Amino acid sequence: MNITSTLGHLLKSKLDPRLSPRLYPEFSKNPMIVYDIGAAGGVYTPFNSGPTAWAPVIGFEPHSESYQKLTSKNTSPHICLYEYAISDFDGTRTMHAGVGKAATKSSLLPIDHLGLNSREETVNVLSLDSLGKSLNIPPAAFLKLDTEGTEREILNGGSRMLAGNVLGVRTEIAFWKYGSEASAFRELDKILAEHGFILFDLQLNRDSAGFPYFGGRKDKVRSGDALYLKNFEFVEAQNKSIAEKRVQLLQLISLCVTWGYLGYGMELINHGRDKELVTDGEFQEIIAPWLRTCDISDYLPLFPGRAYLARIFDTLSYLFNPNVKKGVPFPFNGLGNHWIVPRRGKQPNDVELYCPVLQHSNKSRRRGIALKTSTKNTKSAP
Repeated sequence: MNITSTLGHLLKSKLDPRLSPRLYPEFSKNPMIVYDIGAAGGVYTPFNSGPTAWAPVIGFEPHSESYQKLTSKNTSPHICLYEYAISDFDGTRTMHAGVGKAATKSSLLPIDHLGLNSREETVNVLSLDSLGKSLNIPPAAFLKLDTEGTEREILNGGSRMLAGNVLGVRTEIAFWKYGSEASAFRELDKILAEHGFILFDLQLNRDSAGFPYFGGRKDKVRSGDALYLKNFEFVEAQNKSIAEKRVQLLQLISLCVTWGYLGYGMELINHGRDKELVTDGEFQEIIAPWLRTCDISDYLPLFPGRAYLARIFDTLSYLFNPNVKKGVPFPFNGLGNHWIVPRRGKQPNDVELYCPVLQHSNKSRRRGIALKTSTKNTKSAP
């Protein structure tokens, strides 16, 4: 373990994505299904614990050699792999299969512009919304998309799943593209926004400027990864039972904890308390470890230039989350976000959120949430 990984291990707070031991049976009864679409190179899950009984992974990889490598290495009972491409139709299609080290760049679109060698092979294709019927598998709660430009077709073929089941999406993005067939970020963002998803984070890749001796290495943004989480109000607008809403609320909070977005997690658990989807006891038990997270700012007084220091910590936080920034690492909560440098002590009675997601009972860009036990909601949750 090198110094970077050691520091990252020490600085990242270890919060339970299942929220509290009392909720373990509910997560076991209602597993959070992860779809890894484009699994070449290794199966993905957003959870540090890896594929588990409560968060199994279903991977899709049409590239025959990559699929064989995945199946030969897979020893987990919580991973299921299928040799299918996912798009917006059911049938077969020609895939441009990368050769050798380019295997992970295989796509249903041509990859010649990448300067990579490829061969054509026919692959089986299914849409997201037909997977349940065709393969008899449950719908996803979280999607990871990495298909070298066909992400738009995948989302277009999954309208029902996006509207009803999916709570989080991590997708590869491109800000400019060769040809009209490849997906652009603006198209993906539009589709996801229409289904109630909010952009939470971006990881950006830039082109090389090609002027190393002129001191100007910066160039345009080219590609990256985007993280989206569901606005829970879109879940409430559907014709779901109280029990179904509770399950999706807890799963969405779990994703917030996993990615480090405790602000939205606090909104959700407070909203669940107001709507009697969770009890006061569950509310207190879930947020207790959040309030105990270590924060360097607790030990530093206010001083001139503290916001500038916050910007430095914000930059350093990328060092410990190089792929997609999972929020500011917890020790940097107060110092890492220069918008919210002030902190109300280590044992606050309330929290104040800036630009909350949920509009329920919200009349401004700031919202306070009382952390004390309420007398309104004392009965058991469904």
